[in-house]
Amino acid sequence: MTEEQDKAVEPAALPADEAVVTAGVVEVADGVARAVTLTASGDTAVLTGIIADEEGVIAEGAIAVEGEYAIIVASFADMDLAKEAYAVLVEAESADRLHIEGVLVANADAEGKVHIVKMTDHKTRNGFLAGAVAGVVVGVIFPTAILASALWVGAGGAAVGKLRNVATKSAVAKELASVLVPGSSGIIALARLAEVTEVEKELPKATAVKAAPVSDDVAAAVKEAAQEAGSAPASQPEA
Repeated sequence: MTEEQDKAVEPAALPADEAVVTAGVVEVADGVARAVTLTASGDTAVLTGIIADEEGVIAEGAIAVEGEYAIIVASFADMDLAKEAYAVLVEAESADRLHIEGVLVANADAEGKVHIVKMTDHKTRNGFLAGAVAGVVVGVIFPTAILASALWVGAGGAAVGKLRNVATKSAVAKELASVLVPGSSGIIALARLAEVTEVEKELPKATAVKAAPVSDDVAAAVKEAAQEAGSAPASQPEA
């Protein structure tokens, strides 16, 4: 392998202030080199693979894994399409086809203010109120300043405030929030990481879809905060 190819298989960088474990395997056969590296830090792991020969890189890829859950944000051309996708995911969860802990419909107005348009209080198979879970997730992703109302959180915003102490990295939250641009409608969901691809297949009309894994600690904190929110009286959006 060339020096350039050697650099290509270096393990992905993880936070320097945490203990990092790295492992790698390199195999060369018939002039083709195959390398796999695993970098783990805390509850985050990045698996990187590359195939190369003397001509250069043939294929490469990386998978990041962090806990069992992922936050998914999808945008649509109009509100009707977003509501249609919402109904599909609610049905998929109710029919036991997908593990979705919470989902709601949101709209970003021309000024970028985020409005929660639709969420239900139906319980998921794990006993969580889907609307409360998704509401807390929205509170984590979007800065309070751009949320049109915090009443739907149920616990008067206290649940979200508590969760922010263990929230997702700001860069991840910012990337997810960027999907819902001013003037667009979309859905926000918390689903099983292993089912992200299946969820995306249920959203063929989305103009953009982004997913980010979250740690088990954050997922647990979301659910705990949602339980607090769900037990408090709240002004709910359209059911």
